[in-house]
Amino acid sequence: MGFLNYLWRLARFWPDPGMGLRPGSGVAVFVTFLILLFTCIGIVLVILGFDLNRVDVWLDAHGGLFDLIGTVLFKALLAFVLLVCAILVAGALFDRSNPERPGIVSVLVALLIGYFAWVGIFLE
Repeated sequence: MGFLNYLWRLARFWPDPGMGLRPGSGVAVFVTFLILLFTCIGIVLVILGFDLNRVDVWLDAHGGLFDLIGTVLFKALLAFVLLVCAILVAGALFDRSNPERPGIVSVLVALLIGYFAWVGIFLE
């Protein structure tokens, strides 16, 4: 973690990454951090004897698997969000005796967020 902290601190004080981003903005810092991180990964791979062209071909060949893994993880996150929203709405509807139950605004926001999570899970 110390190395990632070092890269992050270095990225915060690095000049503009040259992509038309405003220097010092959060996006510019994040892009600079990613550039530094992947540069270090590339240097380590070259030192270990990997050819970056072969690594690129391997990544392209396995892109479908990475897409599937990302989709499954994202849908799992959306399912968790939908579960939390359902618990909040159920708590407001069925726990009428509790004075600390969620209010109407919380229920409406949970319904809205739950709707978008539902669409992301089932209608995408």
